[in-house]
Formats: sequence, C-alpha cells, structure tokens
Amino acid sequence: MKNIQRKIFQTIPICFALVFLATTHLQHPAIAAWSSNSRENTAICTASGQQSFPQIVSDSAGGVIITWEDARNVHFDIYAQRIDAHGNVLWTKDGVPICTAPENQSKPKIISDGTGGAIITWFDIRSGKSNSDIYAQHINAEGKLLWTDNGMPICTEVNAQNSPCIATDGDGGAIIIWQDYRTNYADLYAQRINKNGELLWTENGVLVCGASGAQGAPVAVDDGTGGVVVVWQDFRRSYADIYAQRVDGSGKILWEKRGVALCTALGHESFPVLIGNGAEGAIVAWVDTRNGNNDIFAQQVDGNGTVQWLENGIPVCTASGNQNYPVITSNGAGGAILAWWDMRIGEFNIYTQHIDLTGNASWIIDGLAVCAETGIQNCVYIVGDGAGGATLTWNDNRASMFDIYTQRIDPKGLTKWNNNGTSVSTASETQCFPVMVNDGAGGVIIAWQDSRHKDSSYWDIYAQKINGQGVFGE
Repeated sequence: MKNIQRKIFQTIPICFALVFLATTHLQHPAIAAWSSNSRENTAICTASGQQSFPQIVSDSAGGVIITWEDARNVHFDIYAQRIDAHGNVLWTKDGVPICTAPENQSKPKIISDGTGGAIITWFDIRSGKSNSDIYAQHINAEGKLLWTDNGMPICTEVNAQNSPCIATDGDGGAIIIWQDYRTNYADLYAQRINKNGELLWTENGVLVCGASGAQGAPVAVDDGTGGVVVVWQDFRRSYADIYAQRVDGSGKILWEKRGVALCTALGHESFPVLIGNGAEGAIVAWVDTRNGNNDIFAQQVDGNGTVQWLENGIPVCTASGNQNYPVITSNGAGGAILAWWDMRIGEFNIYTQHIDLTGNASWIIDGLAVCAETGIQNCVYIVGDGAGGATLTWNDNRASMFDIYTQRIDPKGLTKWNNNGTSVSTASETQCFPVMVNDGAGGVIIAWQDSRHKDSSYWDIYAQKINGQGVFGE
C-alpha cells in the first residue's frame, strides 16, 4: 500500500508539470509558428485544384485575412483564411468558403471591417457568362459569414458587370465600384453596403461616369468622410485618359458630372493607382506613353476636384526603356512613395521614387533602384512602413525560377535590408504575385501563389512574416 501511495505522490508533480507546460504552450502558441526558412514558409491553402489571385488585409491585431480564387471544386470559388500575428492559421483548414455558387466567381477584392473581419467583393457568373454580376460577403474575426449565403448581390442588372474595386465607408461597411454594360457600353457604377448587409444607395448602383466611350479599370480610396474618390481609364477620346470622381456617403456625385480629367496628354494613359491625400482628395499615378514609350506620371486632386500639380501630371520616371505597372503608398505626411517595373537596362528591375505634397521628387531623378539583380524582377507591391518609408515585395528570377523577395527603404530612400532584397520564398518551382500588409510593428506579412506542389494542386497560397529588421518571424 505504501508503495502505491508513493507512486501516486510521485506522479502528481509530473502531471502538474505536464498541465503547466500544456497551458503555457496554449498561452504562447505563436513563438515558432512562422517559418524561419525561405524554402518552407507557412501554408495558407494547399487544397486540390488551383488557388490563385491572393488579396490581403490586416485583421487589426497584427495578423491578416487573405482571400483568393479557388478551383478545388472545378469552377472557381472564393475562399478566405485568417492568420494571426504569430503565424497561427485560425480558421478552417484550407480556408472558409466565401462563395461556392454555380459557375465561376473571380477576382476578389478585400477591405478590413475594422473589427477583425473583412468585406470581400467579386464578379460572379452564376447567371451566365454574358451576365456577370457583382456580389459581396462579410466575414467576422471568427470566420463566420454574416450576410446571405454565397454573397449579397450588389448589382444584378442586365448584361455584364465586372472589375469591382472596394473601399471602406468608414463605418464598418463598404463602397463598391465596378464596370457596367447595362447600356451595352462600359460605364462605371457604385453601391454602398453597410456592415449589416443593407444596400444604402439606388438599387443596382448609382452612375459614377456614363460618358461616351468606355470607362474601365476603376480604383478607389475612401475620402475620409464616408465617401470615395474613384479613378479610371477613360476612352471618351481616341486614346485612353485618366479621369476621377468623388462620391459622398449618400451616393451624391460631388465633382464634374462626367468626371475630372487628371491627364489627357497624347498617347495612352493606363493602369491608374491611387492613395488618399488625407484632405478628401487623392494622389494618382499611371503608365503614360506621351513620350513614345511607357513612363510613370502622377497627379494630385483635392477634395473639390481641382488638380494640384502640373497640367497632365508630373513626370515620376521618364528614363529610357519602358516603366510599367506603378504601385503607390502614403509616406504618412501627405506625399507618396511609388514603385514600378523598369526596363532602362534591358531587363525588368524594381525602382522607386518619393513625391512630396507639392509634387516634387525627393530622391534621385527617375528613381532609385531597389533591385537591379540579374534576371527579371516584376509584379512589385508596396506598403508604408509607418515610419515615413516603405516596404516592397516582388517576383524575382535571379535564380532561374521565380521567387519572392522584399526590401525596406527609409524616408531618404536608403535600403535597410540585404542588398538587392531579402529572400522571402525560394521554395522549389514558382512563387509569384505577392501581396503584403504592414504588421503595425515595422514588419510585413506577405502572401503569394505558389507551385511547389504543382503535381497535386498546381497553385497554392503561402505566407511569410518578415520583422522590421528583415528577419523571418517575430
């Protein structure tokens, strides 16, 4: 009996120790969750079929919500996943289904709802290929869908609606803008939906621009007062120009009815991007062919719809060769930091420039080289670092297959991490099309589509955290 009691008493401390260790592990689940190896990373979705076109937002707690197109069920559907600041995947393995309606759902766009969840929009052909519509869904921080199964219809007018973009309404809801063929011509329409899934404007949307010719490729940013500034590529003339409009929170058009011309220079102006300027207006950049090749130009428009810089925009980069696909982020002081793919030396590299509030370029003329390695660097993405600088990520095939690299630059344009970038993912096969969010502590979380398991699923979605010092994880 004494031996049995002795064994029981010897076992109790061990049990307490195991419970303590398990509890401690649960309280600190994230220390080793992020990979420390660029050939490993964190899997977000490795389901069968193709996962592609990732989009990303902050979860307001140092983590992110990622959404993507998903063909695990043959047709493309929309899925989403949340990963916390420590690298723990929080929702259902391989993602929560946002929409699995018949036929394809494509090109999701996402914004934070401000409370740990997200609102996602996409274009949807459940009613037929020639009658695509716009839908949206709200998912909360726990991964629960809050609106109608398979999405709330934003616009189901006749003919095709496509190319949606989305901006916050500042009150937990969203304003969605899209290209619309209800009149057989490409116009732009918009709708506001509140956090409860109630449509607040005219059924099937308010007209943003119905000028002659086609309007397309809309992008939008909130104006800080419940409305949005919308920018688009406009074909009312023979060549594409860049126009803008502001819509307030009630759906009222605030500027010139047909839009404000930001650039009507000779040649094509295309691929606009924008950020808010903190004063109800926006800074806009685009690809511009007025000089016979692709250059980067920019313009600022104020809250009244008045352009602030040179007529038809200021030159950001007019170097030899083509400069393509600009991206833009705020410098936190009313100006902007831009980046683009640049062919001045014969292959695409990554360049960047800082534009202050008055439209002056602060760094070297035609921009600083962020990465001029051998091979191709393209598909750059940029976010502010919260300290007046920015972090960039891009596709990079310096080692023959495309990998993901990143770099942080300070307010003077000086690189802070490894020369020509820090590797994020160098796994086998191809990694491409990175997207990124600032983690709120000087670092970033990057997601991309990944073919390391191409024999079983071709494209998957992976992610990686890089801290403010350029080191993996926390």
